[in-house]
Amino acid sequence: MTQIYADAGDIDGRLTQLGLEESKLAEIVRRGYLAFASCTPNDPPLYPGFSAWAAMVRGLREYLLPEWERCDENNYSLVINPTGTMAIVVATGDDATGRPDAAPTTKSSKGPSTIEAVTSNQMQLELPYVFDSVPASSPARPENTDEQRMTWILLVHRARGEVRCELSLPTSMGSDGRVDGWRERIILKAIPTDSEIVEITPPQPSLPDISVDVKRRA
Repeated sequence: MTQIYADAGDIDGRLTQLGLEESKLAEIVRRGYLAFASCTPNDPPLYPGFSAWAAMVRGLREYLLPEWERCDENNYSLVINPTGTMAIVVATGDDATGRPDAAPTTKSSKGPSTIEAVTSNQMQLELPYVFDSVPASSPARPENTDEQRMTWILLVHRARGEVRCELSLPTSMGSDGRVDGWRERIILKAIPTDSEIVEITPPQPSLPDISVDVKRRA
């Protein structure tokens, strides 16, 4: 079963237990949107999404460091709390993100680092493996400190007129590699944006008309 926090009091209470503030997380998501919206058609096609993700990772670290720890092992960028029991990563979610009445997944399939993180979550919650490609089993509790860490995902979805987001604890992945199951979902307030992302183009300089008199040399 998934525990969903959608009421303001419940959201604030759970975030406080985790040492976080909703207003700070909202600012991080807003920074990601601004990075995305500031891109132009002259940027490489993959850059707007990467730029948004990078801005949110940086914002998360600027918010939580130096009390928390930065980690980029295997290019898996996250922050880890002072006790080493919790980590947060940033990912893009599908249209169900931020909606308590729907079941979100990550927008794209994830790699080995996410699989390891979700597997560790499963083992600490004493759940069987629920990856479609892995036989069900009940692995022993890990002894490695990293594997005893619970990894949360700051899940973000850009929609028309708003950015929806949630901080959620993943527990399963589908055969397509997308995270599709959650033990907890903390639904954050949607961040309003323009109804359409405005295409930004560099301004063209306004130059006066110049007439040049040309005289034939005698």
